[in-house]
Amino acid sequence: MQQEEQTAARPSALDLAGFAQEFLRRNADYRAQYRELMRHPADSTSLMAPEVMARRWGLSFPVRPRRLRR
Repeated sequence: MQQEEQTAARPSALDLAGFAQEFLRRNADYRAQYRELMRHPADSTSLMAPEVMARRWGLSFPVRPRRLRR
């Protein structure tokens, strides 16, 4: 059995991040918006378009700036 099949068979095995990932992966609206963003990245009216989409779907990517990483 593949990993996806195992996870689908045991939804309680997902942590919160895994559940959120599965939700978005299966959500047709999210997938369509992501596909459109990736299809025309240069056409976006703002360089912030990926961040706007991420915020719309409740995503955050807490990454420290490079100069602060050790």
